[in-house]
Amino acid sequence: MRFLEEYFPEFAEAMDEVDAVSEMRGGLDDRTRHLICLAMAVQSRSPVSLKAHFHGAVACGVSLKEIAAVIALAERESARMDDTWIHDTLGDWTQLTRDDFDSGCGCGVPRRY
Repeated sequence: MRFLEEYFPEFAEAMDEVDAVSEMRGGLDDRTRHLICLAMAVQSRSPVSLKAHFHGAVACGVSLKEIAAVIALAERESARMDDTWIHDTLGDWTQLTRDDFDSGCGCGVPRRY
């Protein structure tokens, strides 16, 4: 965020306000909040968030077995989302093998890989 703090400070300040509101927890206890954030950190591949919420979950009394279950669930759902996205994006993949296929990116990638 340091880049944005320097070049788009209004956005950085607004995100600070969002952080402050999210700290109110909206009725979630700390244990639940850390487990949700842990799963989201796995899905978004955020090392800092993963470590912070792993630590926070342990501090709230979450067992390592429960943390492992949340991580496994997040990995499975992430893999399922990746698989769905790939299939949805490729669609009729046979079209991608045609010599006249145009991805529209204008990147000059050769038609044959």
